[in-house]
Amino acid sequence: MWAARLAGIALLCAIPTTALADGDSALTLGVGAGVGYLRATQPTAENSDTTFVNQANVRLKALYVLGIDYSVDLSKGDDFVATGDELQFAAKMRLTTLLYAIPTQPASLYFGVGVGGREIGDLASFTSSTNSYHGGIGLEVALSDHISIDSSFYLVIPGVSSIERHVEQLALSAAAAQKSAGGASSLETTTASASVGDYVNIRNYELMIRLFIFL
Repeated sequence: MWAARLAGIALLCAIPTTALADGDSALTLGVGAGVGYLRATQPTAENSDTTFVNQANVRLKALYVLGIDYSVDLSKGDDFVATGDELQFAAKMRLTTLLYAIPTQPASLYFGVGVGGREIGDLASFTSSTNSYHGGIGLEVALSDHISIDSSFYLVIPGVSSIERHVEQLALSAAAAQKSAGGASSLETTTASASVGDYVNIRNYELMIRLFIFL
């Protein structure tokens, strides 16, 4: 009886020293914070719009090459949601799947792709009105066993719902113009007015720098 209890106590005492993970462990959880900016250009705008981003992050890393990052922009309320014919680039929350292509120490190169939205439920959808998508590259540099500095560059693409709304507004505007002028098909005008570059463009990106503590 006592031997079993002592063995149990010894096991519990050993857990803090053996289970403590660092940034290079096979399974580790990190919390962090970061600052950066989102640069986005609406199709009808002449200049890009730059907004400040202040993130809080939780990052789970597994098997050295996989990771999931959840972030919340603490600087945003609900007024960031695009309306009318505006495209949705900004996000209150982002969920990103990470692939550490070069999982070396102290520097690890990774690729990230994910979805953004206003609420947690939006992160499980690709068609929410507040969705945007992002993908790019990042670099994580270990300053010590448990502290890392991280930087990422993500191309940001508006969500499907946002694009549909934008195309619909173009069609309505074109139809009104055609009706008053008695011209050609509104579909032809809409197609000419909208292009892939309006939605997928290197000008639309988020650049971040973060500090992580891995537990």
